Parts: sequence; structure tokens; C-alpha cells
Amino acid sequence: MPLCGTHGHPAVECAVTGDVAGVDVRTRADLSSRGARPWCTDGLEGRTTCCHDAHVTSQSASTAGERPFYDACADAYDSFIADPVAPWIDAVEAALTATGMTGTTLLDAGCGTGRHAAAFRDCGHRVTLLDASDKLLAIAAGRCPASPAHHDDVCDPALTGPFDVITCRGVLNDLVSDGERDAALRSFARLLRPGGLLALDVREADRSRAGADGRPRTKTATRSSGTVVTFTSRGAWENDRLVVTERHEEVDPHGTTHVHEYLFTMRPWTVEEVHDRLTSAGFEDVVVGPGVGGRRDRLFITAVLG
Repeated sequence: MPLCGTHGHPAVECAVTGDVAGVDVRTRADLSSRGARPWCTDGLEGRTTCCHDAHVTSQSASTAGERPFYDACADAYDSFIADPVAPWIDAVEAALTATGMTGTTLLDAGCGTGRHAAAFRDCGHRVTLLDASDKLLAIAAGRCPASPAHHDDVCDPALTGPFDVITCRGVLNDLVSDGERDAALRSFARLLRPGGLLALDVREADRSRAGADGRPRTKTATRSSGTVVTFTSRGAWENDRLVVTERHEEVDPHGTTHVHEYLFTMRPWTVEEVHDRLTSAGFEDVVVGPGVGGRRDRLFITAVLG
């Protein structure tokens, strides 16, 4: 099944503060001082504003505010994570077709910069955005200005449903405790309507362990300001965790260098754990297959809320 009606969406430059692509971008300190909660669309010329308190309470979600990949260097995210959108969209659309659903209400939980959300919108779905990173969410809101956008935590989201579909790519790897994993899946069950579809992409444990070879992997991006950002990561396997040493080096046009270093931990999933936790959360018809787009270290999962 081909990607349906998807148009190209250019990357949106996202500064730490300021007005970006029709989005009112505010720092976390601004949000706290103004007593506001999640992002939402105010209906004025498609402008998206932050009008409610950010609801980010879990340990994994708080990482979104400190990990440079999601925060200080969020504007370079799309240059470093540039996997094709189409395989994920096509896989979810095929699952929806099998259930007879079209033109759904869809929550993109952990939407990142909104590349996939924009494609779902172009397929005719009514998309809601959710992410724990205010910087990534600002970029997503610029791509999808008509979509409600919530700066929120998948473990305990403040928004209400019901949604026909929830999609979640990669985010569940960042939940390293049993409690957070169960909380996120229970939240998805609460937000879905009965018979609603959940589509997940997670890391598979054995293949992730095999790929954690400690070798450096480096990518480079150039901001519109001329600043060159070099991202280097090294993965190691420790006690069923993928521990990634990350380094962002920024060199501006004047030669000034800023370095951000971060130690990031993920917990990949086993097939057995996927089945057990989804079943415990109230899901049925759990289907676990290989990752989409030929990604051998991933799992593509669908489940239906009972």
C-alpha cells in the first residue's frame, strides 16, 4: 500500500525561544511562571499556543527536557533521524484497513517533530500531537498547525479521548522501569475507544544487544544560521539496557564551539514482554512482527482494545 497523499514538509527551524512558523515557543521556565498546561490550538489563524501547564511527571519524560537530542539540539533532529516516513505510515494504514477504519481520530504519542503526524493528516486522519519535549513539539505544531498539540507525558497524559487510533514510535524504549511501561500502556487503553487500534514501534532486545558494539557513529547537520552540529553516539549493552553515550558539538560561523554530552539509557523489549504487558493492559489481538522499513532491530506491533 503506498503512502497516501503525502506532501513534503520542510524542516522547521526551532530556536530555544521566539516565534517559529506560527508557533508560540516558550521555555519550560516560561510555562512554569505562567501557570499554564499542554499546548493547544487556539483557532486564531491556525496559530498554536501553549495555554495549559506542561504535564510531564515521569522520570523518562523529564529526560526530554535535559537530553540535548530532544532539547538544545532539537532543531537538528530531523537531520540525524531521517528514516523514511512511508514504511511506518503504510504499515499502520494496512492495519487500519484490516479493521475497516478510515479517516480516524489519531493520537501520535511521542510525535517528535511531526513528520509522521503530517503524513497521517494527509491521509485524512484527524491528528492530535503529544510529546514530552517542548522543543520537538514546537516543530511538530509548525508542521501541523491545525492539530491540537499537548506537551504531556505518555505515562500519565492529562488529555482525554477517546481516539480511534494511537501510534507510538520508539518512545516506549525510553521507559526503563516496569511501572512506567505499564502506566503508558494503561494510559493508551484509557484514551482509546473500545475496538480502537494501538500501533507501536519498539526496539527488539536481542538484535539491539548485537548492535551495541561500542563503535562511534557520527552525523553532521548545518543550521540555517551556519552553525555546524556534529552528533556522535556510542552504544553499549549493560544489564539488559542499551546505554548510549551522546555528544553534540556545535561550531558557529565565528568558530565558537559548544559541546553537549549526555548518557542516555534505553530498555529494548522482548516479544514475550510485549504480549504480557499489552494483555495485562486490556488489549487483544496482539500481533508482533519485524520492524517496518527493513529495520531488523525493531518490532512493529498492533493491538486492539478489548
